[in-house]
Amino acid sequence: MGGGLSGIFRGILGGGGKSAIGLSIGSSSIKLVELKKSKNGWKLLHFGMVALPPDCIVNREIVNPVAVTEGLKALLSQLKLQTRQVCISLSGNSLFLKRMQLEVPNMKELQDQVFWEAEQYLPFDVSEVVMDYQLLSKGKDSSADVLLVAVKRSVLDTYMGCVEDASLQPTIVDAEFFAIQNAFEANYPLQPGESAVVVDIGATAMKLVVVKDGVPIYTKDSALGGQNLTAEIQKHLQLSFADAEALKTGSGGGAVPQEVSDLMSIMAENLGSEIKRTLDFYLASSSGAPLTYVILAGGASKIPGLSRAVEEAVQLPTQVMNPFNAVSYDPAVFTQDYVNSIGPIAAVPIGLALRAGMGA
Repeated sequence: MGGGLSGIFRGILGGGGKSAIGLSIGSSSIKLVELKKSKNGWKLLHFGMVALPPDCIVNREIVNPVAVTEGLKALLSQLKLQTRQVCISLSGNSLFLKRMQLEVPNMKELQDQVFWEAEQYLPFDVSEVVMDYQLLSKGKDSSADVLLVAVKRSVLDTYMGCVEDASLQPTIVDAEFFAIQNAFEANYPLQPGESAVVVDIGATAMKLVVVKDGVPIYTKDSALGGQNLTAEIQKHLQLSFADAEALKTGSGGGAVPQEVSDLMSIMAENLGSEIKRTLDFYLASSSGAPLTYVILAGGASKIPGLSRAVEEAVQLPTQVMNPFNAVSYDPAVFTQDYVNSIGPIAAVPIGLALRAGMGA
């Protein structure tokens, strides 16, 4: 995003340098993307992913930092990175976003007023959080449109500690909503006044952001993700988590049992219904521009029939994001099949790498 909104914690953590690495520590895996600026835009240098042990991260808070650090070290051992500076992201209940309309007679006092006003909205004690904000616009009078972001300091410190213990340098911390938006905007330019819905469906959470004119005008985090489907497969077929996950992803080989296909269809309908409920709430409470289309990302966006189920539920054109529309790659290094396979899961780390590259 040109306005730098997605690097909202940059002021807290200091300057960037020439890093273009996005590091996404999710609830089931760690994903890393390294991009390099070329004369024609951004080019993929590295993509790596490593699985995390179950319950290593709960509600997007790290409860097993040793396992996360070891996972990071294992990932780094596979990749020859050109820099150690990374952009990381946070999400979940420890992250708080609030758009505020303020009267600010003296713009030099904007930060003081934002932080003072924030106290009445924060779900945490103000002493427990790190806050930052972005000025979205200001009126001719003394009005200001501001986006406040706050995160629990303990959660931020744990993420930072794991990354630093793996000999990486976290120079920018991003909200995952903004990383999703970055990846979307780089690959799917909107016309002025248009708004689109971007939905990232991970292992344990679904993040939805409505984007208009470079601003996230609505966000929603739901506790519904791909592991819900894994759990259903486990229960119905009496399998281990690992075997159910292999059936879900197709990594076990062989034909998918009809019962698993049926469960996938039910999950697709459930996700479509959840997205519809979220958008119905947004449309009922907003006078914003009509929605143009829906873009899906995240590992669970690979569920067969999901795009069709969402399209039928919300009555909007729906497709799975290709974050490589605007990011090139060397076909001698990355095959087309490989790029196609990682596309849905690469959206967040690509969005983070793009953010890191804005300071390059």
